Amino acid sequence: MNFKNLDQFIKQLPELGVPACELAVTYEGNTVYHETVGYANVAEQRPASKNDLRWLFSCTKVMTCIAAMRLVEEGKLSISDPVSRYLPEYAHLKVKNKETGEVTEARETMTVAHLFGMMGGMDYDLKAPAVLAAVAKGGSTREIVAAMAEKPLHFEPGTSFLYSLCHDVLAAVVEVASGMTFGEYLDKIIFKPLGLTDIGFFPTAEQEKRFAEMYKYDNIKRELTLYSGKNEYCLAPGYESGGAGLFSTVTAYSKFLATLANGKSPEGYVLLKPETIRMISETDLMTPGGRDGLHNSWPSRFFGYSWGLCGRVHLDPISSLSLAPKGEFGWDGAACSYCLIDPQNRLSVMLGLNVRQYTYGYHMLHPHIRNLVYGAVKA
Repeated sequence: MNFKNLDQFIKQLPELGVPACELAVTYEGNTVYHETVGYANVAEQRPASKNDLRWLFSCTKVMTCIAAMRLVEEGKLSISDPVSRYLPEYAHLKVKNKETGEVTEARETMTVAHLFGMMGGMDYDLKAPAVLAAVAKGGSTREIVAAMAEKPLHFEPGTSFLYSLCHDVLAAVVEVASGMTFGEYLDKIIFKPLGLTDIGFFPTAEQEKRFAEMYKYDNIKRELTLYSGKNEYCLAPGYESGGAGLFSTVTAYSKFLATLANGKSPEGYVLLKPETIRMISETDLMTPGGRDGLHNSWPSRFFGYSWGLCGRVHLDPISSLSLAPKGEFGWDGAACSYCLIDPQNRLSVMLGLNVRQYTYGYHMLHPHIRNLVYGAVKA
């Protein structure tokens, strides 16, 4: 292994609009690279540290999908099940015709597979009247997700792709199927077995002090400013968002990723069986309409990739220009963090960033860092 080129690039990131960056790479269950650069607080010149916490935003989706797949593995959940089997509010959904505005009863049944695949017809509208009303009452995950069912869908389930609150709904399905709150279930099957303490939905006052500041990037002016908001997906004190609600250190999330990539933790804990991991690596959930919707949503980010049971899934290394093999999977987040699980090479990557609206990060940094990691590991 030779991490010279990767290391040089990581140390240049502050010149590319990145205030702080932390990158952890594991191979065969061992951390082979872990570096921090930049400032967790630019104004205070506080150096980035491996002790820093940050909101994972949509990297949360990876853990939500894995939690749901654990239930599939145990026979407590099937991806072909109607969502209404667990959440009765989803039995009588409505669809709004985008041409006429007419709202009619949905003809297709929303399934758990549609939640995994972002093909439920939902959106990311957190200001829908029913959602706001449930939030105002301090609703739980289950209660707020129930309110989401009141808004008409954008299309019949399964007929297209739209990045949405589907994984928040999946977290509520996990609650019902497991008989626990989402956080309790994650604690039981992931946090405690892996010894993860710096991760969760509700940071303590002490943990709040350890958060890296969040910034936003103006892609036209190429300017970085402090982001005044926090995590807008934490809707209520009792709401555990399966789509974007977790905070973590890079170290903690990297151990979770490594457990999946290596098949077990260093202590021998098996989170998912090999056949379940293989299923995730090999499953492309996209229907023809779903594939069209995916590429219309991100025309330049999914060459060689599709959407599967745990975010993106790699299908064609020739089209993607990726050094990762087929079957690599993972996702990223609103502040540009990025994660990768490669079961074939038993490799994982966790990139911790804290920059909102950073288009350059998704289109350029993520694939470049991914390829630098593979170049380093194979050197």
